[in-house]
Amino acid sequence: MQRSGEVAFVDRSVDPRHELTAVMRRMQKGPNRPLLFRDVKGSDIPVITNVFGFRKTVAQSLGLAESDLLRTMVSLEAKGLPVEHVDVAPVQEVVKIGDGIDVARDLPQIVFSEHDGGAYITAGILVAPHPETGAYNASWNRCQLAGGNKLRVRMMPPQHLGRYHAEAEAQGKNLPCAIVIGAPPGLMFSAASKVPYEADELEVAGAWQGKSLRVTRCKTIPVDVPADAEIVIEGEVVAGVREDEGPFGEFTDGYVPVMKNHVFRVTAITRRRDAMYHAILAGGTEDLNLVGVPIQAEIYKKVSSFVPKIRDIATPGYVFGCVISIDKQNEDQAKNAMLAALGGYSWTKVVVVVDKDVDPFDAADVLWAIQTRCTPETGIYVVPRVPSYTREDVRDVHRGKVGIDATAPIVMQQLFERRRFPGEAEIRLEDYINADHNS
Repeated sequence: MQRSGEVAFVDRSVDPRHELTAVMRRMQKGPNRPLLFRDVKGSDIPVITNVFGFRKTVAQSLGLAESDLLRTMVSLEAKGLPVEHVDVAPVQEVVKIGDGIDVARDLPQIVFSEHDGGAYITAGILVAPHPETGAYNASWNRCQLAGGNKLRVRMMPPQHLGRYHAEAEAQGKNLPCAIVIGAPPGLMFSAASKVPYEADELEVAGAWQGKSLRVTRCKTIPVDVPADAEIVIEGEVVAGVREDEGPFGEFTDGYVPVMKNHVFRVTAITRRRDAMYHAILAGGTEDLNLVGVPIQAEIYKKVSSFVPKIRDIATPGYVFGCVISIDKQNEDQAKNAMLAALGGYSWTKVVVVVDKDVDPFDAADVLWAIQTRCTPETGIYVVPRVPSYTREDVRDVHRGKVGIDATAPIVMQQLFERRRFPGEAEIRLEDYINADHNS
């Protein structure tokens, strides 16, 4: 990841309360490179962020071609690879156990948004085995650093980890769980995916990265974690206890209010000697890629049953909508793609279908297609009152779904042929503009 010219290094001392995030946002709005903060006030652990600022980085991290990313991920998902157990692991080079643990001291205290209720772990993957079957779940969950050996965690059914805890809690048991920071890429995307409840997400992670995930047993709990992660926080989600957590500036660019959420009791912190702390800005470019690519794969899975020639699927702007680029073979395929996507993933409430000559990742190109190829009278479909995003306090805003057919009629393909400009791709402006003369 740290090839020359890719990672931007920040050597000056940076305040983790707001200043770090401000720098991150400026980077994401500009060159969008990964950022490594070497000197974060109050911590001796450097902070890495924006690792997956571009979709091509997602593909590269998994060793896959970007042009075939979704099809390959879907085909590999069901081919889980058994994990490889190791006794000596980089993530356990430094071990801290016992009463001396203080998450307000031992981890960077990053406060992201103006009204956040404290420091948060935003790049933590919670890993836990099912209380009965032992199948592993991995999921992204925000964790508030309460101090001492306590975190507060947002998790609940229908999220799989929430179901795991509910089953343990029904038996009056705590759920042994580990928080993995700086996980291998395969696990990052497995944790964001919608694989079946029964699947083992450590095995799915191995399939996606093309080699078995190396795991080691935690020091204080019966949980296996990635041996090559940066940091692991061991502990358990406590049964029968809820505490106020929040507010938190979440990925919708608004705040989640204070709510009663779960309590995580820390039993150990292990890490590499040269560990880096991964931080993700909720709703930033990295977050939208980590969340968006698994959503795109899930929609691809559903749509490909009805439309055989999918060029690609994008979630530009936000992950509550998608753009599907197809090589349309008949006039029914655009509508079939819309309906499959709207029904195939619950959060999806806006779907646009475009022709193969439209870039689904370019919002301006998609708007061009809507404005030049969509017939509003027959090409816009509204499904009223169907819920999508179901967060308690905003669920009524997210009712109803919309599909837009922005494809050209097949019989008019010649009329809608796009202009081409021969030689444009080979032009280097610096070869034409005289740098010695200023206007």
